Amino acid sequence: MEVLLQESDIEAWRFRREPTISMPLSKLGVRSGLGIPILSPEVVLLYKAKSPGPKDEEDFSALLPALDDAQVAWLGEALDRCHPEHPWRPRLRVGR
Repeated sequence: MEVLLQESDIEAWRFRREPTISMPLSKLGVRSGLGIPILSPEVVLLYKAKSPGPKDEEDFSALLPALDDAQVAWLGEALDRCHPEHPWRPRLRVGR
């Protein structure tokens, strides 16, 4: 188990590496198929994007088809701000 403290205000979470990247707290978490609260997958992928290894690439490939257009758009905009030349960026297409 890993617990990280993050920046947020009453309404939004802010990415500590780039505070202009944010998300409403109400969208930051989802429930797994087993009902376990988890971090939204697009946010997890943003963290993994810093220094992706083989496991991160596997996670990206597995999660990408499950993301809806809004999640893909959010991740794309976040990558544009943090890692504009990231190898995942060309693979993100809204309406795929």
